Amino acid sequence: MSQSQTFFRSFFDMNGTASRKRGWLVFGLCTFATLFILGIGAVSSDTQRWLLPLVGPIMAVQVVTVVQRLHDAGRSGYWSWLTLIPVLGLVASMGINLLRPAPGAFAAPGHRVAQGLGYGLLAAFAVLCVLRFFVGAFWIPSGSMKPTLLVGDYILVPFTDAADLQRGDVVVFRHTTKHFDFIKRLIGLPGDTVQMVGGQVVLNGTPLPQAPLGAFTEPYDRQGPSHHLPRCQAPAPAKGGDCVKPMARETLPDGRSYAVLDIEPNGFADTTAIFTVPPGHLFFLGDNRDNSMDSRIAPANGGLGFVPFENVIGRVSRVVFSAAGESLGDVSTWRDGRNWRPVE
Repeated sequence: MSQSQTFFRSFFDMNGTASRKRGWLVFGLCTFATLFILGIGAVSSDTQRWLLPLVGPIMAVQVVTVVQRLHDAGRSGYWSWLTLIPVLGLVASMGINLLRPAPGAFAAPGHRVAQGLGYGLLAAFAVLCVLRFFVGAFWIPSGSMKPTLLVGDYILVPFTDAADLQRGDVVVFRHTTKHFDFIKRLIGLPGDTVQMVGGQVVLNGTPLPQAPLGAFTEPYDRQGPSHHLPRCQAPAPAKGGDCVKPMARETLPDGRSYAVLDIEPNGFADTTAIFTVPPGHLFFLGDNRDNSMDSRIAPANGGLGFVPFENVIGRVSRVVFSAAGESLGDVSTWRDGRNWRPVE
């Protein structure tokens, strides 16, 4: 093995040791790289999307170096997991780098099972981060896509070229002016005409049929970290009561169908002018039609207007899990029946 290969492998050897000099060098480089990647989003979200997966391998190198520093100081490598705690991890890393060497105190190979588990977890974490080159993960903060997507759904979004999208796809994209990520259903492709007439979509001059599906019912209570109250069919219920919205199944010309909600007749955008989708743009609607600021509304009025191809991020594939409470991490609030659920 060449000297350069030996040097490179030493950065991933949990049986090894690292001097304080190497500890500070790796800590400085990893911290700078991570802050650079996180900060570049303020300048270019596209660039950040491609760099963000590198945070995983960077953190893996930092954790292994911390383990080596602990060994160099005659301490157990188990303490390295402190570095994964937000904020406290920075303090722990600096404290570990300050530890004095204790020559001869560490005897390799140590606990092989623990080391193997550590390698496995770090490798899995790094692989998951690298997968972010191909798949994004997002959570749903609002109710504009009910009943398809609920507040608190955590979704997988394979990155997709806009030219590969089809009518009916649920798509994540950047807002045309606000640069936030939005999610809606694709209704109109370039050249299509789209109009709303009495709450019904008219696509290229043909009304899309809607078959009644009964009612969509949910608790009238605050939802998600933003504490949104759901909109209901009048009259609004008491807190904790049933929030009811009429539901129908809308069918596209190719036979693809999905559920939509209609909170009130003659809603704010139930009847519109005819929109002709320009080249290189797309027309989106929310499934919760009376609670969605979408392509029916101009960006100047808080809506989307036509969305350019280059703003598309990807097509939603499935819901990983769904949290009904204020925190995604509160497992006790996860909804039954929505784990790993495909999105129609």
